[in-house]
Amino acid sequence: MKTLKTLLKCSALSTALAVCPWAQAQSTAEFQRHMEASTRNTGGDPSLVQSWRAFYCNLPDDNNRIVLEQRAKNVIRMPLTRLFDDVWYIGSEYVGTYIIKNERGFVMVDSGNNAQEVETYTVPALRSLGLSASLPLNAVLLTHGHGDHDGGMNYLRTNLGAIAYLGAADAAGKAYQPATWVSTDRAPKNVTIAGVPVTVLATPGHTPGATAYVIEAHDKGKPVRLFVSGGSSMQAAAPLIRDYLDSMERTYALVKGQKIDSASNPHVYWDGSVNLVKKIQAEGLRSPSQFIIGNEKLLRALAVGRECTAAWLARQDAATSVPVWRVSALDFLPATPAPNRLAARLSNGWGPLALQQVSFRVNADGAVCTATTDASGVATCPVPAGLRAGVDRVTATFEGGTGPGIVDLGSETTATVDFGCNDLLAVKAIIGARRNTAAYVPRLDVDGSGVIDIRDVSAIARLIPAGLSCNA
Repeated sequence: MKTLKTLLKCSALSTALAVCPWAQAQSTAEFQRHMEASTRNTGGDPSLVQSWRAFYCNLPDDNNRIVLEQRAKNVIRMPLTRLFDDVWYIGSEYVGTYIIKNERGFVMVDSGNNAQEVETYTVPALRSLGLSASLPLNAVLLTHGHGDHDGGMNYLRTNLGAIAYLGAADAAGKAYQPATWVSTDRAPKNVTIAGVPVTVLATPGHTPGATAYVIEAHDKGKPVRLFVSGGSSMQAAAPLIRDYLDSMERTYALVKGQKIDSASNPHVYWDGSVNLVKKIQAEGLRSPSQFIIGNEKLLRALAVGRECTAAWLARQDAATSVPVWRVSALDFLPATPAPNRLAARLSNGWGPLALQQVSFRVNADGAVCTATTDASGVATCPVPAGLRAGVDRVTATFEGGTGPGIVDLGSETTATVDFGCNDLLAVKAIIGARRNTAAYVPRLDVDGSGVIDIRDVSAIARLIPAGLSCNA
């Protein structure tokens, strides 16, 4: 029987793993559960595996080398690059700043490494965009107080009169005298900075005053929301990791609630933003912008980061146990929604989700049907009368659920009613695509073989009503 003395020792983080073999076993199992989830939650998406998963899990992977390799790229400059109608990036392949322009002037996110960098690159970039007495640099939203993010702020304040905004917990001793956000207030705050609508979210963990921002921007005139992360690497102390975990979970809730579909990080390698910047440089800015990755993918990415954080916490604190987050995917079956068929499949990285409730809604306020998924994860509803191909849109929703030690995250999908022609054309266009490649679309892999081939084309063609022509 365990002695009181041993139990007391096991309650102390500094000695738990050394004297408590059962605690070590629990910690190892907890660590492995979250590491497995961090991988499965990527859904095999190469861009998530190579950026979000690799870097958020660099510490639990014992692979901080990849971060050091990126740090060496701070000398590789990237030219001023337009990301949206009114947002630009300038910096290096390691870290940089985002510039937002409106009729009142400019707002920046982060200030660059140092005064020399700002004078040599940032100010000329601002001038090329119209910096003047009538279009000044009004404000700089600082993600946190590390020098590679606020090192140029003194120059910008002294020479351009810009006001700095920083989380209060990072503000002590800052010569640029920032206006501050309340770092202990964890609720999102909607503000307007020099005419730019911004949502401010305290995200302590990387530093105590780390702050994330949601910037309202425009893509060919259409309003979009750009999420800018407030901090990247985790710390070693368990209380700071718990802060980081809480920040990840609140960020997920904010991104889901606002349906944010675009994200960036001042450390552009961390979330793959560097690849999107290079894509714009190579292809030109498209519409929608290459930076719009979709709300579903962004939520999946944040869940990956959350699981990396939970794994790191399990390794640092043997007494901690938090539920595993599992990302779900809800997809209409091929050739649905159709006027004669309405079915969707619910799954996650572990397989189909059976006995779960999925609701179907026609247009914004149409009839709702709720069905239970079968053993294959398929929910099927009666087709509402008068469903119109090419006109009506159907939304399928899974609200999420919980079980012992797990949280199944909710998911949603929307599609226009169609007899299946769109799916037939789509599957023909990606013949040869294989699982875990960018072109592969799981819902069009009808037989689940892992490769899109002629059998999938034939299977979808058989679902299309006889006599209907599906010409490209």
